[in-house]
Amino acid sequence: MNVMPVSPRLNYGPMRMLLYRVAPGLTVASDLLDDDTNGIYDRDDDTILIDRRMTYTRKRCTLVHELVHRMYGDDDHSREHRCRMTAARELISPVEYALAERMYEGDKWLMAEELNVTPEIIDDYREWLHDNAA
Repeated sequence: MNVMPVSPRLNYGPMRMLLYRVAPGLTVASDLLDDDTNGIYDRDDDTILIDRRMTYTRKRCTLVHELVHRMYGDDDHSREHRCRMTAARELISPVEYALAERMYEGDKWLMAEELNVTPEIIDDYREWLHDNAA
């Protein structure tokens, strides 16, 4: 399942620009958000707000997370686990993950930097792998 214009290789800026073409009704904006909130999806306004103080890598991961909420039509954050697992699968290529795992001997911080994701996305991807091991 693809969550709009998401690719393990696509950075935040190009991903956001592509949204203008493939989802013209969606508004993606940045603002200063309260507390530890990285992003918000408002279904009523079809708007995603991203905290502007974050790094581009964290913005990228947050944008995909909020796109997953949009894809499922979530109007609250009661399905966070599903959303986190889906975002991790969209952001990480299995082949690139396996290579990074070997290259960095499982160090999630180095792997995250290599894969252009946050360490939390690495944790979520590992959880998904564990839960779906054959």
